[in-house]
Amino acid sequence: MGQKSDQIVSDIDRTREHLKSNLEELETRVKDVTDWRSQFRKRPGLMLVGAMVGGALLSSMLGKHSMPGED
Repeated sequence: MGQKSDQIVSDIDRTREHLKSNLEELETRVKDVTDWRSQFRKRPGLMLVGAMVGGALLSSMLGKHSMPGED
């Protein structure tokens, strides 16, 4: 009975280490994906196009309202 429980404990420890490693890798990937500076370094052209499209959308939304005093 002692060997079987030792084996179970050993399996649990290996599984725990494997899960810890996976969690650390996932954390690193999430930080990389959500870091806009990292994304800009990897894809500067795409980020610039995205900024231009965002600016154009914002401009078109704000441009629909007339400024006070303008007719």
